[in-house]
Amino acid sequence: MISEVVVAILMFVCSLFGFVVNWTIVITIIKVTKLQKPFAILTVGLATADGIFSTLYLFYATPMVLFQNQFLTNWSHVCGYILMICYDASTCFHFFISLNRFLAVYKPVFYNKMFSIGFTKCIALGIYLTSFSVITLFFQILGCENYYNPELRAFRYSEEEICKFYGNFGDFYQVFTLTITSTVLDFLAISKVIKIRAGAERNSKELNLLKQSISQTLFVLTIVCSFTWGPRFIPDLDYAFIFSSILWCSVHTFDG
Repeated sequence: MISEVVVAILMFVCSLFGFVVNWTIVITIIKVTKLQKPFAILTVGLATADGIFSTLYLFYATPMVLFQNQFLTNWSHVCGYILMICYDASTCFHFFISLNRFLAVYKPVFYNKMFSIGFTKCIALGIYLTSFSVITLFFQILGCENYYNPELRAFRYSEEEICKFYGNFGDFYQVFTLTITSTVLDFLAISKVIKIRAGAERNSKELNLLKQSISQTLFVLTIVCSFTWGPRFIPDLDYAFIFSSILWCSVHTFDG
């Protein structure tokens, strides 16, 4: 079995990298763009969710595992609640970033109307409010908990039926649907850009940004399938830790 020290080191490296790159992105984009571009607003929204997630993993989850601190373990459901808000918001931001790219390529006139500076800020705020409301409903009001299990060395849902319902529909199917949709939108946008591409520098940059976007959505799709089905097919505790703790964190690190 992987030792607690090795577990903590893996969590530390993954979360530290996510912490540094995501907060660097937030600071840099705000400084450079002043949030006067729709894509910048959505990117900052995504990086903020990923940054908060990585921060909690770095300064709460990693010490909890390394020192096997009972106090931190007892209150891990609070950390898990905030992690779920970040995870849910991150998934929604991925979808809207892909939608942003798709409309920019296929419906530029409608894009300029929908993704105005003011409305894009409303979208970002709406994503956070929706994620906060949904996660609060399930993980505070209805009694579900996302807590750290020392045996599995990973966060997991409690055994209530409402948790199983959320795990199937609110978590997996929602994330899977949004990620699949994002992937399709990215593929369509890339195919359109390739067709109209004339070798101009602007087109090259747009194509690179689309490739970046699709690589993110494909990675998220792969990871979601891995930590949803992985432990079911490979029940070993070491693999459960890798599937649940490391891969969950790596989604937010890879975004950065």
